[in-house]
Amino acid sequence: MECGLPTLLSFSPRQISDGTFYRAIEDYDPDGKRLLYHLQKSYHEDQVLNPLTPWERPPIKNVFCIYGIDSKTEVGYYFALSGKPYPDNWIITDVIYEIEGSLYSRSGILVEGNPGIASGDETVPYHSLSWCKNWLGPKVNITRAPQSEHDGSDVQVTLNVIHDHEVDMDPNMTREARVKYITYYEDSESIPGRRMAVWELDKVNHRNIVRSPILMRELWLEMWHDNHPTAKSKFVTKAKRGPLRDDDCYWDYGKARCAWPEYCEYRYAFGDVHLGQSCRLKGSSVDLLLNYV
Repeated sequence: MECGLPTLLSFSPRQISDGTFYRAIEDYDPDGKRLLYHLQKSYHEDQVLNPLTPWERPPIKNVFCIYGIDSKTEVGYYFALSGKPYPDNWIITDVIYEIEGSLYSRSGILVEGNPGIASGDETVPYHSLSWCKNWLGPKVNITRAPQSEHDGSDVQVTLNVIHDHEVDMDPNMTREARVKYITYYEDSESIPGRRMAVWELDKVNHRNIVRSPILMRELWLEMWHDNHPTAKSKFVTKAKRGPLRDDDCYWDYGKARCAWPEYCEYRYAFGDVHLGQSCRLKGSSVDLLLNYV
């Protein structure tokens, strides 16, 4: 923040939430005192819930925290006095973005700071999204798998990772440049009878995550697993993701056949207008779902 002085004032999120920022700009912004009053009245003095304090794990049986990561996300701003009267007395001179674990200015200059191990979802910064990782227990199972259908050859698993609540968990797993992954952090042991999971989906943005077919598939499989009477594991397996519907089958032009021949076959039906539409499941979806119990 540039206040027309020969020094640059910098404020962390904590200093904004505790009022330090508003006290510092009182001499430059006539609205500072009003904002500080509302901060104290509506947040600091709230006897029921102060949303500026760290949230604890909700007291329910299962918590799944799901969000997108590694998109360019705004995390900070440089302000300067404009010389104009209120309310136009401040202007933004630069924007700080987090991009895949680094901080950059709008002009592309690398900025020093405290970025997370990934970036946010275009709207919410990674540090905010990943707060629910603090609800995981002292030992966590981490799995990274491709978002698309896969045969398990690119699935990475690390069991019983020690979780220090003061430090974010870095899965320390490899990535192929052109592959989008889901990273699962799962804990079913630290609180008996309760489960905690965090899913991080590469390159899925804030607005579209609820329409993501990958997320819908994973939620459906998890619910199918959880409600099946013979389910043996605490979470649905990540070892393989094959087609589950006729729409998941498609034509592989390189091999001149339907992709996933283990699951799909060429079966023309009247009305099909291209080869992919004629690729259909060999068996029923119910039979295939038994692989995920």
